[in-house]
Amino acid sequence: MKLRQRLEKVLPPSMLQYAPRKFEVVGDICILKLRESLFPYASKIGEAFLGAVPGVRVVAVRVGKTTGEERVAPLLVVAGEQRTETVHREHGYLFKVDLSKVYFTTKLSFEHQRVASQVKNGEVVLNMFSGIGGFSIPIAKRANCTVYSVDVNPHAIRYLEENVKLNRVEGKVIPILGDAATFTPPSLVDRVLMPLPLKAYSYLNHAVRIIKKGGTIHYYDVVVEKGGSPLEELKLRVTGRLRELGVDAEVVFSRRMRSIAPRRSLAVLDVKVDGD
Repeated sequence: MKLRQRLEKVLPPSMLQYAPRKFEVVGDICILKLRESLFPYASKIGEAFLGAVPGVRVVAVRVGKTTGEERVAPLLVVAGEQRTETVHREHGYLFKVDLSKVYFTTKLSFEHQRVASQVKNGEVVLNMFSGIGGFSIPIAKRANCTVYSVDVNPHAIRYLEENVKLNRVEGKVIPILGDAATFTPPSLVDRVLMPLPLKAYSYLNHAVRIIKKGGTIHYYDVVVEKGGSPLEELKLRVTGRLRELGVDAEVVFSRRMRSIAPRRSLAVLDVKVDGD
């Protein structure tokens, strides 16, 4: 039976139009967002998804917003097994994760691969907000390099340590519990990843402190659609801040990645720090 048919059986006709149409599957966990009026039907909706989405053994609902440095939103299991831990497979990489304790999304899959494909053998990389290794693991699997991976969330670092073993990148990915603002690698790095829009701009001074001339910063931020060209405005804002920090830089790549709210999109800039 198709999902729509299952939902028709458990929801009143007046509520069917509000049924979730989008969902995310991480490992064997299906994650939904429900409007408040559907909460009384959450378990029935969960059972409908459990029966209709192949491979799903848990259905959970986000019951709040993603906030704070740890980027975790409250999660309520409404159907299936009572757990929030799973193992997700992405392009052959394995990511063990507890979705109630750490941030992870499948929506960055393309970006993980795009960045990893640029890293060359011998590079030293700093991932300032590593999470469980969404960027760090693919980089280390594709290149013979060192990836210092920093995060303030102890749960994220614990799962990163497990994922390092699962993907056999011991000695290449270096998990570090702490604030990237206070971490200094043994040598200057070739590449800095800043995949936390909440803090990326305020951490640019720390990025330029440890990057080589000629290195690359992968910078992530949120752009607001309010007329004009928000992506161009972001470029000017970031390069302007870098000039204030005494660094000449060039944006060599930019794109709006995906919508995250009405008139708000996640964007990425690849910024080349000028050499001598």
